[in-house]
Amino acid sequence: MSFSSVENKEEKDGNAPKDNHKVKIEWVSFEEAIKKNEENPKKLFIDLYTDWCTWCLKMEKATFENPVIAQYINENFYPVKLDAETQRNINFKGKDFVFRPDEGTTGRGVHEIAIFLTRGRLNYPSVIFLDETIANPQPVSGFQNPIRMDKLLKYFGENYYKEVDWGLFNQIYQSPLEKSKAFASPK
Repeated sequence: MSFSSVENKEEKDGNAPKDNHKVKIEWVSFEEAIKKNEENPKKLFIDLYTDWCTWCLKMEKATFENPVIAQYINENFYPVKLDAETQRNINFKGKDFVFRPDEGTTGRGVHEIAIFLTRGRLNYPSVIFLDETIANPQPVSGFQNPIRMDKLLKYFGENYYKEVDWGLFNQIYQSPLEKSKAFASPK
C-alpha cells in the first residue's frame, strides 16, 4: 500500500480551499447525520466536547477553523458536534441513550451515547470516527492539532485503518500542513 496517493492530494488536485478564511465545518446533529447516512452512506466524524472543556475550545479554534481540515471533513464525513452532557434522549440503532446525572454535587453528568462511542473511555475532547455502516466506533481522545488531525482524517477517511497500523501510517504519511506555515496551529 502506498501513501503517495494521499500525501499531497490537496496540492495535486488543486483542492486546497480557494478562500482560506471562509471554509467552515458544516456541523449537523447526531440524528441528522444518521438520517443523511441512510440516504447517502458516508462516514461520520464526531467531535465530543463539553462546554467547560478548555482544550475543546482550543481545538475548535486551532484545528476545526483550519480551512484545509474543515474542507476535508465537509467533503468526506457527516460532521457531528456532540455535547457529552446533552440532556436530550438520542435513539441510535433502536436503543434509547439518555443523560446520566452525576450523583455527586457537581450538577453535571454524562450522556450514555458518549460512553458508548468512546467505549467507556471518556476524555474531552475526543473525536470519533464511524464507518459508512455506522458501526465500529474509533475514538481518539485529547487535543489534536491541525497536522495530527489531518493524519487522522486521512487514516480513517481513506480507509488506511483497515490495512495499516496507525504507528506506521503516522510515521510515513506527511501532511501537506507540515510544509506550510500558513496552516500551522496558532501559538
